[in-house]
Amino acid sequence: MKPIYKISLTLFSIALFINACKKQAPVCTGNCETMNANGSVINKLTNTVAAGVPVSLSWVKFVGVFSQSEIIATVNSKADGSFNFTSNIDTTYFSKGYFLSVSVGKSNDYIILGYSGNIETRTYSFDQNAFQHKQFEVYKKATLKIRLHRTFNDTFKSYAITHANVTEDYLYDYNVQSPQEVIDRNTSEINVETVADVYTKNQYDKNVCKWYIHCNT
Repeated sequence: MKPIYKISLTLFSIALFINACKKQAPVCTGNCETMNANGSVINKLTNTVAAGVPVSLSWVKFVGVFSQSEIIATVNSKADGSFNFTSNIDTTYFSKGYFLSVSVGKSNDYIILGYSGNIETRTYSFDQNAFQHKQFEVYKKATLKIRLHRTFNDTFKSYAITHANVTEDYLYDYNVQSPQEVIDRNTSEINVETVADVYTKNQYDKNVCKWYIHCNT
């Protein structure tokens, strides 16, 4: 008989660069130019304004698959979803391999999905019009609560829990390689940030010695 795991799911609303290093950029003291960024942030699902979302102007440089970021300024989108700010930048950063980026981040109410929605724009040379009238897209945040309770003492090679929401791209939430790792981690509940107002699909995969179990919920 194939073992079955019961996973309790509760979805409720609550009020994606790989960064190796993120720090504040020094105040510009030479080769300074002014750069204005303006536009709006919207909820992509409803096409309505998204307030209180952080919008950052940063220098970014990739080192392999990682990035080094120096944040020049950060503001929050206003009640109408708009943002408009001006900063001094040191243009010599362009010659050092950096590009200039304006991006949105997550807030208490919204999340960003790097695989769905416009969350960043760049310029690789000085252009005062590069960040004019930009629109960024975020999603209302919810929490997917997964409760884990192991009821069998069988042996398995791996066990993983993933989820997907607005696309078919599944993201890992829990992944173990042996029953002993389950004991060592002693995890009874996983809280996962996901998108509100849409179905979140949960999938678990279990690789055992004699069979492979795949299940969607």
